[in-house]
Amino acid sequence: MKKIIFVVFVLLLSYFNVAAQNITGRIVDTRNSPIEFATIVLQTKDSLFINTIYSDSLGYFSFNEDLKDFRLLAQHLMYNTFICEFSSSDVGKIQLNEKENLLSEIVINGERPVVKVINGKMTYDMPQLLKNKMAGNAYEAILELPGVSEQSDVIKLAGSNGVAIIINGKPSTMTGDQLTTLLKNMPKERIQSAEVMYSAPPQYHVHGAAINLVLSNNLSETPQLQGQVNTEYSQYHYADYKGGITLMYSTPKTSTDFMYQFGYLNHRSGLDLDSHHTINNILYNIEQSNRGYNKSQGHNIRLGNDLYLGEGNKLSLVYTGQIKAGGRIVETSKGSFSNSQNKKTMDSPVQMHNISLSYSSNFGLNTGVDYTFYKNHSTQNYNEFQTGREDAFIAQSKQNINKLSLYADQSHSLGQDWTLDYGTKFSYASDKSSQIYSSLKDKDLSTSNTDSNLDEYTYELYAGFSKEFSDKLSLKSHLTGEYYKHKGKDYWSAYPELELTYTIDPGNIIQYSISSDKDYPNYWEMVNSISHLSGYTEIHGNPDLKPYRSYETQLSYILKSKYIFTLYGSLQDDYFAQLPYQSSERLAIIYKTTNFDYSRQVGINTVIPFRISSILDSRLNLTGFYEKVKSNNFHDLSFSNDIVSFSATLNNTFNISSKPNIKAELSGAYMPKYIQGPATLSKMYKIDTGVKWTSNNNKAEVRFKVNDILNSWNPKNVKTQFDNQNLNMQMKSDNRYVSLSLTYKFGGFKENKRKEVDTSRFGTK
Repeated sequence: MKKIIFVVFVLLLSYFNVAAQNITGRIVDTRNSPIEFATIVLQTKDSLFINTIYSDSLGYFSFNEDLKDFRLLAQHLMYNTFICEFSSSDVGKIQLNEKENLLSEIVINGERPVVKVINGKMTYDMPQLLKNKMAGNAYEAILELPGVSEQSDVIKLAGSNGVAIIINGKPSTMTGDQLTTLLKNMPKERIQSAEVMYSAPPQYHVHGAAINLVLSNNLSETPQLQGQVNTEYSQYHYADYKGGITLMYSTPKTSTDFMYQFGYLNHRSGLDLDSHHTINNILYNIEQSNRGYNKSQGHNIRLGNDLYLGEGNKLSLVYTGQIKAGGRIVETSKGSFSNSQNKKTMDSPVQMHNISLSYSSNFGLNTGVDYTFYKNHSTQNYNEFQTGREDAFIAQSKQNINKLSLYADQSHSLGQDWTLDYGTKFSYASDKSSQIYSSLKDKDLSTSNTDSNLDEYTYELYAGFSKEFSDKLSLKSHLTGEYYKHKGKDYWSAYPELELTYTIDPGNIIQYSISSDKDYPNYWEMVNSISHLSGYTEIHGNPDLKPYRSYETQLSYILKSKYIFTLYGSLQDDYFAQLPYQSSERLAIIYKTTNFDYSRQVGINTVIPFRISSILDSRLNLTGFYEKVKSNNFHDLSFSNDIVSFSATLNNTFNISSKPNIKAELSGAYMPKYIQGPATLSKMYKIDTGVKWTSNNNKAEVRFKVNDILNSWNPKNVKTQFDNQNLNMQMKSDNRYVSLSLTYKFGGFKENKRKEVDTSRFGTK
């Protein structure tokens, strides 16, 4: 480690004061008039992406890059695409020719396209998309993308089973909570474009759907310090507080960023159980009321440095840390069967530390190494007070994870619009977990103790190609092979991916994609442990749990660069989920993650944007689908469940005033009942509203927001009725909140890109 830091330090000293040679030029039309908001993409000669920017009001653009040979692509809705290779940093004037078949609707109304397809990716001009929106950070900017929604801080993309967030081609590998924290601290102004892919290229090392946020570098011709401070107060049932600072120091060759964010969270939970439990043909009616709260203090830290070595070469060293201190979870359960109290406290702060070193070259090579350490030690203090069932014990849980990954990717341009891609990745993870019980009632609980050491090895190798057959037709195809070793067992898998794009004209495009993936359970779910939530409810681990395979296909039609229609289908073999089960041996509800036979879904998604002058900007998203799940081995039972359902979302942004800059939003969503395994979940609906003021110099921002006014964006009722299972759960959600946030930027702040850390499989339950 010391050697790596020393090498990076020497490189920093060598290049700190070297002046950059900017790539500059100007975009004009055939009358020599400037073209504003043209998209200029900078690539190496073999088509490796480097950066993208937009021309200013006078048509000028500038890249802080030092390249001897490079390629530029210039695009605009009203002009033909320009592609040319250069060997001089001053490219002069680039003249775009006006298209002969301009869409009269766009010419008359002056609209720019909502979406374009570039290199097979649905690409959104984020400054244009967010121009009249209330979004104040990168997380909220992602939610403005058509077809994107959230539930419980999980980002979803219509037509896919899951979506990965990628930043400048780097996979987002954090848990949902950690990723949300970082994205909410990244200003939206930093995002130049967003690329939505249903079949991500294998060099991103994710399979299936992905959203890539394209950010510009932060180099400056003279040393410059920039930053942002922010704070937020949110009133749920209890109050939350957040605050943070982000700093960035840039030079012609280096970009260093620092981020610190503190948050105090206090959320409540609630669940009422009405269980008709049958044991040996005897029916027991059990009613339980569960209430609880979860307190914690979180610290998020990031320190990163990018060193630009000239001609498209870049070295990056990043540290990311997350520390959760003072955690306390209290759950009480009162009812006809149990009267219990369950307290869980942290023995020491939960820690996650990650360090990554990566290198990108100008000849298509990208390589790096990534190491993560995770620690979670906690103590559960359980008491049962029900007469005749008195019990008390202490359970100490420990989890220590070390994870290492190395990767290398290479791309070659073969001529005649053929591109060859290949690469490899190796990952190793070691999970040491234990759970030790100590009875306070002189009982022998040694049989409940667990001590697990899991070693996991994953090897990936991929190869593929892309080909542009004409200006209208392009094809991408890749195959990834994977060898996975876990608990002495070997698993071989292959992931085929294909994407075909046909451009009828610049505003009307058809795209077809096929992708496959594998989802892994988190490590604690594979430990043979038992955790008691109450005297009636338990969580069991499953050492026999297997990853599940996912296959997806989408057919999308983009009409007039704004309306999007997507037919999709998915199959998930050995799909797993954690669901409640009324034990047939004793009075207990067991939550255990189990594999199903499959989960299938087919549907159609429609995105319809519309606008009324400059006052109202709206978007309607409709999704209809059929879903079926089946399991022949759900504990000692089998089930088959299916449903036809839909969801609808309407987002409205009102431009109340330009000076002062005041905007308001009103949005709503609705989803009727749907299924989760054998359970049927009741309808969900919500209404959000808010108002935002931005100072004239765009440095200060104040936002007031009311989220989920009706507190109904979670199913209020979950019913499981099949075979001998008869369970009704009433959920007490804590979704509604009122928030007030203040943000101030100084020094012309531009946020640096953030690589996320993979902790998606860490954590105890």
